[in-house]
Amino acid sequence: MSRLSTMVEGMVAPSAQARGFVISRLISHWPDIVGDIAEWCQPASLSFDRGKQNDGVLKLAITYGRGPQAQAMNAQIIDRVNAAFGYNAVGRITLVQSLSPPAKTESTEQSTSLDDTNAPDIWSLDEKLKKVASPELRAALRRLGTPLDKT
Repeated sequence: MSRLSTMVEGMVAPSAQARGFVISRLISHWPDIVGDIAEWCQPASLSFDRGKQNDGVLKLAITYGRGPQAQAMNAQIIDRVNAAFGYNAVGRITLVQSLSPPAKTESTEQSTSLDDTNAPDIWSLDEKLKKVASPELRAALRRLGTPLDKT
C-alpha cells in the first residue's frame, strides 16, 4: 500500500506544468492550503518574472458573485499559500470570475432535508453484517454505517 498523495503528485504534475504551474503542489494540495475557500476558488495559473521563483502572480478562478469576498481575503490567501511553500512564492493575486456555482444535486438536497425519522435502521445494518467472519472488519463496517450525531 502506498499513500495517495504520492501518486496524485505524479499524475497532476504534467498537466499542472502545461497550464503554467511551476509548483504542481499548489493544485494537488489546494483544499489543504486554503480550507473552505476551495469550494468556490481554484488556482488557474502561477507565473513569475523571468528568472525568479518568488513574488509571483497567482491567478484564481472564482465562482460568480464571490469577487468582493475574494478581494477581502486576498492577503489571507497570499499568506496561506506562502506559508504552505515556506517562502514568498506569491506576491499578488488576480481574480477571474469563471467558475459556475456548484450544482445542487437531488441527493444533497434530500440529505439536508432528512429528519431523524428517516435515519437508517441500525438493527438492519447489524443483520447485514452478521455474515462477516472477521470481528475487526465487522466492527469497522458498523462504524462506517452508523450515522453521526447532529451536534
